[in-house]
Amino acid sequence: MSKSEFTGLKRLGTPFILVIAILVLALAPAQAQDANSLLASGSTITGVLGPASTATTYVFDAGANTTASISLDNVTGGSLALLLSDINGNTIAQAADTTGAGSVLLSDVSLSNGGRYSVFVYFAPGSEAPDSTFDLTFSLGAGDAGDAAGQDAAQAAAPELILLGAGIEVRLAWSGAADLNLEVRDPTGQALHWNSRATDNGGVFGFDANGLCQVLSGAPEESAIWQPGFLSTGSYEVIVYYEQACDALTGTVPFQLEATVDGNSAGRLDALLSPSAAGQTSVYVTRFEIGADGSAALSQGGAYPASSLTLLPDGFDLAAASPSAIVRDVPVLGEISNEQPYLTYTFIGAADELVSVDMQAIGPNLDSMLQILDPSGQVVNVNDDAFAGTTNSQINNARLLSSGRYTIIATRYAKEFGGTEGQFQITLSGPSNDVAAQLTDLDLPPGDIEVSLYWSTSADLQLLVRDPAGQSVFDDVPQVASGGILQEAGNVNCIPAATGSPVSYIYWPAGTMRPGTYEVEVWYQNTCSELPPAVDFTLLIAVNGQVVADARQFPLLGQRYVTNFTVQPSGEASAGEAGFIDGGSSTLAYQAEAFNAPMIESGATVTGIISAENDFDVYRFNGVAGETVTISMAAATQMLDTNLYLISPGDRQIAANDDAAPGTLGAAGRTTDSLISDFTLTENGPYTIIATRYANQYGGTIGVYSLTLNKN
Repeated sequence: MSKSEFTGLKRLGTPFILVIAILVLALAPAQAQDANSLLASGSTITGVLGPASTATTYVFDAGANTTASISLDNVTGGSLALLLSDINGNTIAQAADTTGAGSVLLSDVSLSNGGRYSVFVYFAPGSEAPDSTFDLTFSLGAGDAGDAAGQDAAQAAAPELILLGAGIEVRLAWSGAADLNLEVRDPTGQALHWNSRATDNGGVFGFDANGLCQVLSGAPEESAIWQPGFLSTGSYEVIVYYEQACDALTGTVPFQLEATVDGNSAGRLDALLSPSAAGQTSVYVTRFEIGADGSAALSQGGAYPASSLTLLPDGFDLAAASPSAIVRDVPVLGEISNEQPYLTYTFIGAADELVSVDMQAIGPNLDSMLQILDPSGQVVNVNDDAFAGTTNSQINNARLLSSGRYTIIATRYAKEFGGTEGQFQITLSGPSNDVAAQLTDLDLPPGDIEVSLYWSTSADLQLLVRDPAGQSVFDDVPQVASGGILQEAGNVNCIPAATGSPVSYIYWPAGTMRPGTYEVEVWYQNTCSELPPAVDFTLLIAVNGQVVADARQFPLLGQRYVTNFTVQPSGEASAGEAGFIDGGSSTLAYQAEAFNAPMIESGATVTGIISAENDFDVYRFNGVAGETVTISMAAATQMLDTNLYLISPGDRQIAANDDAAPGTLGAAGRTTDSLISDFTLTENGPYTIIATRYANQYGGTIGVYSLTLNKN
């Protein structure tokens, strides 16, 4: 996935390395590297350092399980040092000339992962910084035939250069009080955006228009420019982010995107971008390509929300995709391009088996993504970025829920809309070494009702099931009177906080199932990690051996996903609506009912019922600016968990309450009753009260309530 943050040298561990890292960062915007900054195996490059330029950097691409040798020879002037790091800024090897010998060597350094690496040349710690020259010699070695293929692929992936006398410009313009952001990723894997304002091949990012909504422009524009010179041919990916609206009136924003290459327009797009939904991103992705002759064309892109992760690539047809068989523990090379944005591989899996898939880019700019399809063709596992700071992909310890033929889709960020290309190495394997034995040999007891939650990271996700009597089974209450039992609680309290395959499982043993509506909640409680990976989970609900719900979701920290299912006296079951509940009243389609809602006067009490057929009731009252109102909603039956919203005359949610503070509703009140207390109105007009239940239409509690309005 695209990243708008710098994660490179800041992670180098020692104070010595941090000094060099800060120095290199300080120089980077001012010093454009030429084409020689991309090292080729067997090459020798002459470099220059001095008082005004005390460090320089080079990059190279390598396959997995290769070796690298780097030497500095014919050094004149000061004493120099070498440092080799991976794409995440982790130091792999370093050496310095502390004796004045005039040479430095890093020999046969092992590179376990495929991808891009960085080489830093700088003055040795404690030495002076006179004018100096050096010869840098670089070579790659291979461990076996497969590694040699990866090495060759990395070298072949380096983009060709072309002299562009007028350079490259990508311009974004839009209308409206909104903060949009532009990002462009070039064929070498470097990006320009508001937080990455220069690249080592002449790229410069302009002004961050409407940034953080602090200074608004009447005609906001942003641009990414590559100065005239030898620039990369190939595919440039362009991403437009809708960060936020800057006032209450701004919604969908029209924008224009134009790419100019060597003074000639490569095309212009006119499109719309809407604000992001709660907890999600709103982006538009496209690309333009520069040919060997300098010609360029901008493609028609499209919106790519977070929900697109679970969608198959455009035009995907399992029968026509010609999948290749993949064998466990045998690396396979493939290539993603604009003409072929995905490849497919198949394997036979067994129910409850754990498998892992690793996809490592070979070459400069491929941003990989993985999907796994089960035997029915459903997407059951997804990973875009394996962890923060990388664009490689991994699915670790995915549990196969049925036996049969599985399909792996190797693709890229934004799939058909994306613009990153390159070769990759993909490996299918079994569970990782850190998976606990009880997870690999999982033996869950059967039941009339079975609710299972699977995920594959160290995060703490809480599973909760509330029965028709209003009693909840979860890690604090592992068993209830109706027979519900919490059998497994994966990663509870971050124990174990490992990258295994955690499982949470709640069931009602045979003969204990009772008819009624059950509510199920998944709560992302804790990342349990300083650098949390993206979390996705699978929620399965089965009644009498039949699956009634199978959901794949991607929560953010703190989000709660809620659904419900109803069991009839006959034993038949059906699932209700499902969704994240942090959207408040926006999840309810109350507006149509509000116009004809009954009016309620101060001091009046009304009653109603929340049921499977009636998720909410709507009431209205006339308010005056400066008045204070108190609204209480109390359940007459234990099962109902009430929820209140207050909506302004301008149709904005201005107050809400799910659980009132203990004692505020009197002796008869329960903590699951609701109270909006002493709220001051700010305008005249009709106000709307929404009486509903916890989780709105996604919830499962039902019952009679009473609602009282008091104005002062």
